[in-house]
Formats: sequence, C-alpha cells, structure tokens
Amino acid sequence: MRCAWLTDLHLDFLPPDEIRRFLDGARDSAFDVALLGGDLSEARDLVHDLRTMAQRWPLPIYFVLGNHDFYYGSIRHVRQRVAELCEELPNLHYLTCGGVVRLSAQVGLLGHDGWADARLGDYETSFVMMNDYKLIEELAAFDKEGRWSVLNALGDEAADHVRRWLPEAMDQFAETILLTHVPPFREACWHEGQVSNDEWLPHFSCRAVGDAILEVMQGYPHRQLTVLCGHTHSSGEYRPRENILVLTGGTKYGHPSIQRIMELE
Repeated sequence: MRCAWLTDLHLDFLPPDEIRRFLDGARDSAFDVALLGGDLSEARDLVHDLRTMAQRWPLPIYFVLGNHDFYYGSIRHVRQRVAELCEELPNLHYLTCGGVVRLSAQVGLLGHDGWADARLGDYETSFVMMNDYKLIEELAAFDKEGRWSVLNALGDEAADHVRRWLPEAMDQFAETILLTHVPPFREACWHEGQVSNDEWLPHFSCRAVGDAILEVMQGYPHRQLTVLCGHTHSSGEYRPRENILVLTGGTKYGHPSIQRIMELE
C-alpha cells in the first residue's frame, strides 16, 4: 500500500484552476491512501475544497484540521460541518471525530487536530500575535491572559484523544501513525533549520500531546510510533525515544506538495 502524507497545503492561496491542477498532478504519484495534516484551507472554503479533493481523489482520505482551517469561523462550527461532510462522502475521514483505523495488517492510524497550547517556551513574555487570536471565534474573545486558558484546554483535548486511542492502536498493531497538525515536542518544532525559540514555541507546539505520547509509549517499548505533524512550514526529524519518530513537514504558501510516500506492509 502506498500512503501519501501531505500537510499545510493552504489551497486558499491558489486559484481554482491551480487547485485542480495540483490535485490531478498529485495523483500521478499513484498512492492508495492520503493523510492530510491540516491547514488545508480556511473556514469559508474548507468544505468546498474537501469536497473537490474527495471527488478528484477517489480513495480513502484521512485528515485532521489545522489552525488556518478555522480562520473566519469557529472551531465548533467548522468541526461540525466537516463531520457532516464526511457522512455524505464515504472516502473522507475526519480523524479527530474517530478512533483507530486499520491501514494494513501491521499499521494502524489515529489522529487529532492538536493545538499550540502555550506550555512550551515563554508565553507570558512573548510578543507574538498569531492571526488565530484575531480570526478564530473561540480565541478572539479573550485578551492574552484569558486566551492562555483556552489554549491549554485545546491542547488537553488533543492529549485526551491520544490517551484514549493510542493504547488501543498499540495493542493491535506493530506500527502506528499519529497524524496531527502541531508539533508535540520542542525539538520537533522546526523553523528554517532550527528549533523555534521561546518567543515562538508557545504558539507552535503542543506539550500536552507530547506528554501523552511519552506516557503511553512507556508501556509499549516494542511497538513503533510515527508522528506526522506540520504547522511550522519547516521540515525536520526528532526521536524522543528509540520507538518514536516525529516527522515535521515543510512547505511554502502557494506551493502545495506531497511530503512523502510511505510504503506500508
């Protein structure tokens, strides 16, 4: 089985004809399954873009959402609309609303959007003002101090999902893929070849998910976990433990691409 991983496509930076050209060109890679790591589009175009992808790629598409997918909308409403779309289109699968998926006899899959939870780096002194904090309903209503609690809660929600489903995947499969948008470890938060500094880490990493991964995997030393994330637009690899590999995808606005093709047994 050939599995294509893509992240941070940002199709909202492309006109419709270029979106169709990209989707059709990507199919030349002859993959059997697609894994989308978030930041596909923006809230007002997301359902349309997912529908277009599902139509042009008649194969299983498993995905999570990223922060940009909620721009000009709300997390709750976007997730609801996407879940309804998946009920309509059987090849679309929103992992945040599901559990463990069997990709092959040896490989399982789970995923969650994740969120930068402001626990790594120094949120209190950071001057970074993400567009998230102005363009997403659940975040725009708060000042910096109030927003901290919301970011913590969003990270905890993702971590709870990992704690709920990762043990089940470990029990069933020799290898598991965890698809998420936000890097779960400081050392996986790459930007232009370097790990992000304390100014940016609060907005680009999710410590809660990283802690959940380490906690669960401590009980499965002979199982393998690959974490696929994005968000920072820079590629890198990190191994927090011998049986955990974290891959961070790199991309440029206006230039969507396949991160890699994985051959699954």
